[in-house]
Amino acid sequence: MHTEIKNIPMIHLTEIQKDKAHPYFYVGRLEELPDDFQTFASSHRHSYYALFYFTEGKGTHSIDFQSHTIEENTLFFLRPGQVHSWTFSKPVKGYALKIYPDYLSEQGGSVSSFQNYPFFQLGNPNCKLTIHDSKQLRNDFERLLTETNSQTNPSMVFLLIQLVLQQSLNEFQTTYPETSKVDSKLWDFFSLLEQNFKDQKTTSYYAKEMGISTGSLNQLCQNEYGKSAKSVIQERLVLEIKRLLLHSDLNINQIALTLGFVDNSYFSKFFKSHTANSPENFRLLKRKLP
Repeated sequence: MHTEIKNIPMIHLTEIQKDKAHPYFYVGRLEELPDDFQTFASSHRHSYYALFYFTEGKGTHSIDFQSHTIEENTLFFLRPGQVHSWTFSKPVKGYALKIYPDYLSEQGGSVSSFQNYPFFQLGNPNCKLTIHDSKQLRNDFERLLTETNSQTNPSMVFLLIQLVLQQSLNEFQTTYPETSKVDSKLWDFFSLLEQNFKDQKTTSYYAKEMGISTGSLNQLCQNEYGKSAKSVIQERLVLEIKRLLLHSDLNINQIALTLGFVDNSYFSKFFKSHTANSPENFRLLKRKLP
């Protein structure tokens, strides 16, 4: 009997955005989510950037193997490809903003790109914060909702999206003052890595594509993260292996092939060297957890 292989579900903006006047972003209220999204315990990915601002309610939000408590005035950041799920123990209220990856740069040029927001950077470990100025952020979301629903001024909508992102950035930098603007070369590196990590696993490939030396790329990563570019590449691979082991029905050989490993034994050795677990044991242990 044939069994269908299930990979991690990917949700695209076109599947949730019914407003043809604004096909490249979505803004809405969390309390107006469909019932199946209100209890979305099934892990999935997005192909877009997202902000989820909870003004009321309680629950748990899981993002790439990290569990976060949903509380009043908590803001979450998600970038494309991250695996997340949530469960609510009390009804939630708040706002969701979801943006197509090229929307900002296409609308406003390179100055208005996601590069300006460190909370969307691949290496950023801080995907949740508690809002200090809740009144301001709520007002910004309400203005954006009103202008979007009026469908009269796309330029104003674009500016209000930037306002929400900028206020979120202010809050992020207040909570994480050590975080600075993302280096443009690092952003280039992460963009290339997201596109090519399955097939290209060497520092030299990325350095060549970026037009810099391997030493310069290593120095960039060392200065920002205290690790080499090779370590960053390998950590991205390990994260994807974990995602597929836990959230897909692909077998070990299929996962290895999906991620460009032609040698199954080397794949297992690579994963075990970074996690102290074989792929089989990792899947077994994690799926036994409640």
